[in-house]
Amino acid sequence: MINIFKKKKKESSRLVGLDIALKVSSFVTGKEHLHYGLWEKLDVTLENLGKAQEAYTNLLFKYLPKKEPQKKLEILDIGGGAGENAKKLIERGHRVTIIVPSKILAEHAKINTNKKAEILITTFEDYIPKYNSFDLCLFAESFQYIPIKTALKKASILLKNNGEILIADCFRSDKKQIGIIRQPGGGASLKSMEKELEIQKFKILVRKEITKLVAPSVELEQKFYNTLGFSINRIVTSLNVNRPITLKFLKIIYKIFFSKRRRKRLEKRLFENTRTADSFIKYNHYMIYKLRPGSK
Repeated sequence: MINIFKKKKKESSRLVGLDIALKVSSFVTGKEHLHYGLWEKLDVTLENLGKAQEAYTNLLFKYLPKKEPQKKLEILDIGGGAGENAKKLIERGHRVTIIVPSKILAEHAKINTNKKAEILITTFEDYIPKYNSFDLCLFAESFQYIPIKTALKKASILLKNNGEILIADCFRSDKKQIGIIRQPGGGASLKSMEKELEIQKFKILVRKEITKLVAPSVELEQKFYNTLGFSINRIVTSLNVNRPITLKFLKIIYKIFFSKRRRKRLEKRLFENTRTADSFIKYNHYMIYKLRPGSK
């Protein structure tokens, strides 16, 4: 008999969010991208989300290491999501190892890469390589979830001679955030990133900021949340008229499972318009770094 009361390992809210985002992305775009879009010469609409995400990937791939024709790259895709980037890299003839923290993401990556990638369910911090011989360590919006010092040092160890690290992610600006509501974006500060690159003596091959080009993704996300908020309000209004006792019970459950702070954050996201492109630009730097360890 299965013990349904057995204490289970707590699931990270970030992993839950990734799995939900995967389902939404697949429904909206037909692809399973889990990253921002590049909104250059595109109207900011749900219809264009897939095109914007493809543009982002195409820009990122411009910075792949240059190798002799016909030579395959050994690539470690850290936090590789559902394997969409890996799929394209494999189509270009490269060999890819994917690290993901979620079993669900790993299953999707296996399908998307047609079982042609090695897929490991682990975090980068816990990853134990079979060999240290990658041409590229790729962090496509996964760098912000790992301490900077750890990410850079471990990635350096995993590279071949002349191997490179490619990062595309958010870094916080020096603007101070006010209040309990977390501003869009994330990551460590850009200042701390630059300092660590200097300490570890990295060669910076590319340092490119694309904050303004990805910022519209935030507003599109906000519109999606507002649509959910409208739907919830409509249901609440109907329950208040037709099933008031049921509504009171649901409100009690809501307060039990969500602290006042979390309720305030959730309601602000669902019913307000605080997550704007301007606020994203103010509090973040979205950077592309192409790096080579000084010792390589």
